[in-house]
Amino acid sequence: MPSRRDALGLCGGALLGLAGCIGPEGGRTGTAGTGDRTDGSDDSDADPTTGDTNTDSPDPGTGIEVEGGSLAWERAFGDDLVSEPAFVDGTVAVAVGTDVVGIDAATGETAWTFETAVTLDGDYEYGRPTADLRVRDGTLYVLVGISVGTGAHDHVMHALTADGDERWRFGTGVSGFHSFVGFGDGAVVVATNDDAISAERDHAVFAIETATGDERWRDESGDAMGGAVGDGVALVEADRAVDCFDLETGERRFRYEAPEDARATATAVGNGRAFVVLDRYDPGADQATMVVVSTADGSAQWDLAGEVVTSVRYRDDCYVGGERVARLGPDGTERWSYDGGGPVYHAPFDADALYTASESQVVSLARDSGTERWDAEATDLAIPRVRAGDALVSMDGDARAVFAHDAGDGEELWRATVPGGYPPTPTAGPDGAYVATTAGGVGKIGF
Repeated sequence: MPSRRDALGLCGGALLGLAGCIGPEGGRTGTAGTGDRTDGSDDSDADPTTGDTNTDSPDPGTGIEVEGGSLAWERAFGDDLVSEPAFVDGTVAVAVGTDVVGIDAATGETAWTFETAVTLDGDYEYGRPTADLRVRDGTLYVLVGISVGTGAHDHVMHALTADGDERWRFGTGVSGFHSFVGFGDGAVVVATNDDAISAERDHAVFAIETATGDERWRDESGDAMGGAVGDGVALVEADRAVDCFDLETGERRFRYEAPEDARATATAVGNGRAFVVLDRYDPGADQATMVVVSTADGSAQWDLAGEVVTSVRYRDDCYVGGERVARLGPDGTERWSYDGGGPVYHAPFDADALYTASESQVVSLARDSGTERWDAEATDLAIPRVRAGDALVSMDGDARAVFAHDAGDGEELWRATVPGGYPPTPTAGPDGAYVATTAGGVGKIGF
């Protein structure tokens, strides 16, 4: 159920900014249906592939256990649950088989069910649905397709309102695993990959107009495993290369080629610069672990060398995580640095603070100075994931634990354990977190 590449929930990217939470609305009812499949058939009378997703689960137990709090509601969808949860305007959306189910965030009841344009009939009856849900400006973007193990087919993107009404759909027409790269300048960028990771330019990248669903442009990159959108460009990470596309025209501005002993594992963009993290084991003092190049032509600006870097985010300045968390100015000058005593793999932030983990603690740092605002006990591998309302939600996938701390003073509000393997990333609304399990359960835990 987790996506092929792990991602944080504060926004899109490796170091993530808060996307803002909107208050819940009243419960919704009804079903949004789509009569047109991508194969041209009218399936209005077809049997559903995932059971009756419009009714409450007859056996709602999820196995989620909460200490210091309680489940406001829980739903059990079983193995048919194929996405992480997404919160949009009072509704929690999940992909169940080839359908998308909107759950009323207040009550846990089904608000609507949307039947996507993807089917398991015919050539793909042996496959399994795969879906990725993202929220942008009150719209739910559903990227759904069929996985057949080493490949994937039949991907369609649907843009839905919070009420489950379809605004538009876009069929990609290409094979391979699909993933969101990001949103910007009225477009959503999607890239593709397969299991034979390569930088060869044989996988589609395309930008779709968020207003209409029309294709803005299409080009090719390597096997895309991530990227960043902003500042008028789209960056696509393709193993040992990063392609930079003009977001308006699709023109390839340049390709950055990593050294032979390194891979490009994270990117960010801002103020006319592209930031590329290089994965190097035990780098030497003069070996770059992050390079900064011009988004105009790929010319070198400056680099960071001799230290492990795992993540990067640009917001007014460049923030890196790795052996430390640091804020770097336009020319690479260090504004501040925080050493938590161990490696930092993620450092998401909101308007006031960064959140990271250090020695079995979740830590809040002031963005302007890097000083520690508070720390709170968690687990060895707890990672902050999403900030909503007055709470910060963190998770430790190995320990199958989810934590909520008061964002102001770090007081623990509750901690939960979930059954199964590495759980999907939680999402959150103003008054609660929404946790899913690999066994197909979804539950709400209030703040």
